[in-house]
Amino acid sequence: MKYLSAVMVAGTIAIASPAAANHIDHLDTPFPTRGGCEAATSALSNDDDWLLDVFPDVFSSAGEVRSFLSKAFTCEINPSDGNFYITDHRQEVLDSEWFQRR
Repeated sequence: MKYLSAVMVAGTIAIASPAAANHIDHLDTPFPTRGGCEAATSALSNDDDWLLDVFPDVFSSAGEVRSFLSKAFTCEINPSDGNFYITDHRQEVLDSEWFQRR
């Protein structure tokens, strides 16, 4: 049951609402600095506390939602252009030991 809910979370983040899709919509946006990328990722997460309301069986607190989002959407450098990009790691986080034991 917990795994099914986790899969639903991944899908919901991708398509349920404009606020949730913000991370996905910015995967191709280049950021010249890691700090700029992380600030954007944090700003995009500000509106995603609704995940706690929709999935109370998956997330127990707003902090847990934020932790999930910070692990699921990281900033990584692209060596070909030297810019940082938001990278989608939702499935890896959902499959991780951290997610299973939290």
